[in-house]
Amino acid sequence: CLHFLKHGGFKVRGTVRSTKNPAKLEPLVKAFGDHYAELELVEADLLDEESMHRAIEGCKYVVHTASPFPVAAPKHEDELIKPAVEGTLAAMRGALKHGVTRVVITSSVASIYKSKDAKKTHFSVEDWTDLTIASAYEKSKTMAEKAGWDFLAALPENERFEFVTVNPGLVLGPNLNECNFSSGDIIKRIMTGAMPGIPKLAFPVVDVRDVANAHLQAILRPEAANQRFMLVAETVWFGDIGNWLFEKWGKKYKVVHKGIPKCLVRLACIWDAQARTIVNHIGHAQTFDNASTKAVLGIDFCNMKDSICEMSETLIETGYIPKSKK
Repeated sequence: CLHFLKHGGFKVRGTVRSTKNPAKLEPLVKAFGDHYAELELVEADLLDEESMHRAIEGCKYVVHTASPFPVAAPKHEDELIKPAVEGTLAAMRGALKHGVTRVVITSSVASIYKSKDAKKTHFSVEDWTDLTIASAYEKSKTMAEKAGWDFLAALPENERFEFVTVNPGLVLGPNLNECNFSSGDIIKRIMTGAMPGIPKLAFPVVDVRDVANAHLQAILRPEAANQRFMLVAETVWFGDIGNWLFEKWGKKYKVVHKGIPKCLVRLACIWDAQARTIVNHIGHAQTFDNASTKAVLGIDFCNMKDSICEMSETLIETGYIPKSKK
């Protein structure tokens, strides 16, 4: 929303679960600063379709970003799948009902990268995650995105609006407030020594500023209509993240930067839900084709080492990570 206000020249309506809870609104006030007065906020819930429709009424464009993203696997996959799919369909139906011109939905690389072909390590927007081997989160993102495309395809041609999906990797970069968020928790755990070591994991990553700009360009650029866009700057090893943060903060924080054997991660799976979500990914690196994102949306991706270091600074500035006493 802030990027659209600053750089898009739009009148922006955002959604929150409650407009009457000052504790929930205060982080937005801080993050938006002088732009907060320009933002119209209305109440909506992913599982309350009528509230979604009311939020969409009168809008020319819809950017639907909301979907659950947990660090650990849920007790039941429907905790993720139901709000993701129903929220997407509510946005699509609301867009049809109110004559929206274009809908942009935040999907994920999780809807792309899961394949039964163990030798496949490079992925493009032509690929789709195989639901038969997907985790709950991967299912939620894949099913939600497919629901959007299927909804559009089922409409008579004269009723179809334009549709775009952006598929980011792990979103990192500077945060605007102290609200809890999954990628912030990852960096916090590394910075504060809250994990026994760094597993040999590789992540497709992207800076949050590139994500914001990609959503804006997906609205502004006519040629973006009816396409998927891979939003991955590069694939980064978890160990590199630890080393970069240790290089910057090692004298002030107990930064975790040494590796941990896969056998210990397997052992931790007995009691740790987070370990169970990562163990099968250890030692594997995937790459992603972002050529169309650069060509069509004009995204010049941020350097991810710089992004992660800036993120650590803002996590400290906002109090998400306690200030060091050293």
